[in-house]
Amino acid sequence: MFRATAPLSRTVPATADAVAGTVPRLLRAGWYRPTDQGGLRGAPRPAVQEVHRRTAELYGTRVLREGFTDSPLRPMPRLAAGALDALGPLAPAEVPQVAVLAYTTPDFEHTTLTASLLQHRLPGEPLCFAVSDQGVLAPFTALRIAVEYARRSHWSRLLLVVVDQSSQPYPGPASGQYAAEHDSAVALLLAWDGGAAPVAGMGQGRADQALPGLRSDLSGAALLAAGTGLATGPGLAPSPGTRRRDAEPGLPCTGVWAALREAPGGRAVIADHDHELDRLAHCTLELPAGEGGVR
Repeated sequence: MFRATAPLSRTVPATADAVAGTVPRLLRAGWYRPTDQGGLRGAPRPAVQEVHRRTAELYGTRVLREGFTDSPLRPMPRLAAGALDALGPLAPAEVPQVAVLAYTTPDFEHTTLTASLLQHRLPGEPLCFAVSDQGVLAPFTALRIAVEYARRSHWSRLLLVVVDQSSQPYPGPASGQYAAEHDSAVALLLAWDGGAAPVAGMGQGRADQALPGLRSDLSGAALLAAGTGLATGPGLAPSPGTRRRDAEPGLPCTGVWAALREAPGGRAVIADHDHELDRLAHCTLELPAGEGGVR
């Protein structure tokens, strides 16, 4: 049996935080991007190619033979596992109660479900699921869902795993926001300290709807991590003292989150604009203070 929404909390503390709202706090992060992006070329696998060919015919598309023979063939579970390895061992107090996977490009292989892999790899078998079909804004949706589960279930730890997978046997975007040019994965271990208090610093909608909230959340922020959709999208003028980092192109989902690497402590706003969906999303995180910034 699956629950479509997080269970409602019956206890709402009457505190200042319950009025002002709370933002998630980043504990640490794991970054995985293979250095051999060219990768090892795969050997021809006629049986697997035939399965993909038949599947492609059902959807009116075709299989690219070079997708099997000229790509590194790193499936999504391997990339997610790399991010978990980079995150490092989890102490008992750090174990997440919910873990959400987010991605834009579909997986190359389907023999292992990545969300199931996360549940197997993480101590305590937390609730794990995936969010897709949200364009480049999938991680923002996934984070909000994870926070809502934590808020309503009295949980305090959550994990967001974001993956870009560049190996595809089907024709895909060769340029633009959705084009994945590199394999990359990010794992963000977060704390939710707000109990049942409202979530602050998050918004998603049409640009004209979400932009005022984004501008408001930027006030006093130490960092703006801007996705590629903001390079030519709605204009932003961060406050003096707010540092801006732009996402690297070719990383539809992970690019804007990778911009947090080595970021200084303080409040960070992450934002991106999906031009195809005409939706703007943003969220706010408290980054850990420490030498060298976020690791």
